[in-house]
Amino acid sequence: MKTITMKLITIVLLLLLIASPAYSQSTFASFWISFKAAVARNDKQAVADLTKLPFLFDSTERDRDAFIKIYPQLFTRKLRRCLATAKPTKEGEKYDLYCGELIFYFGKDTDGKFKFLEFGVND
Repeated sequence: MKTITMKLITIVLLLLLIASPAYSQSTFASFWISFKAAVARNDKQAVADLTKLPFLFDSTERDRDAFIKIYPQLFTRKLRRCLATAKPTKEGEKYDLYCGELIFYFGKDTDGKFKFLEFGVND
């Protein structure tokens, strides 16, 4: 009986840990689910929340409002379809994702949470 109780307590504690916001925000899998869903909904606000700001675009740093304005240029319908099925690959502490001519980079911000960091041209 004591062994079953200890196992049950351990399982409950693990479930609470996994469900906690600190844990879920620090895992890439959790971030990726949120990011991909926000892009699929075409939710500029949510994508901005998941992006490291200021965001460099056309050699200009963009704050939150400016990022939301350029969002349609970056997240075209074609790109959103690609992001729905593309699989990120881990490269050291960061993740890369290829969509056609673009490479997207994801990693932890200074707050320790995963964010969309930048994109570049796939040479």
